[in-house]
Amino acid sequence: MRFLLAAVLVVVGSTSPAFAGPDWHAGLDVRIDQGAHPVRVTGGLTFGNVDTWLVLDPMIVTDGQHDLDLLAAWCPCGPGGWGLLGGWRTTTIGIEDGTQFQQKLILGVTAPLPRLGPIQARWAFELATLVVKHGAGLPTEAIGFSQGRDFIDLVNFGMFVTFELGSRRDAK
Repeated sequence: MRFLLAAVLVVVGSTSPAFAGPDWHAGLDVRIDQGAHPVRVTGGLTFGNVDTWLVLDPMIVTDGQHDLDLLAAWCPCGPGGWGLLGGWRTTTIGIEDGTQFQQKLILGVTAPLPRLGPIQARWAFELATLVVKHGAGLPTEAIGFSQGRDFIDLVNFGMFVTFELGSRRDAK
């Protein structure tokens, strides 16, 4: 997680033009896939052509499972355009002997949707690959595709839409 944050900061520092400060955005992340809860809270900063999000899962109270995403999108056509998405998801699952942590690599694409008044919407398609799971007294398991079933269990495709308010340049 620290490595990913450091990598995002290096990319942001190397691709951003001089600016007075980052633009902020916050809202909801609505999903249709089975890999994460359907509604989550999102917030982030935009630095030049790089957009970042921290996605929190308030639904932990319903089932004891929590997803935390740190995402970044590089938008080569400028802020608010389509972009290449990358990031990291940590999922915590409460089981009998404690909490298991699942670490997933996120890769995908994102694109703007038509504005809904002051609300900026974005669509994204992601590939989430389980890299390692550990904790709760269970053995640590790293990614491996020794069986055909592993592909189904370790790789999830998902789509989501974010609805956000903020100071982003594409929202003006």
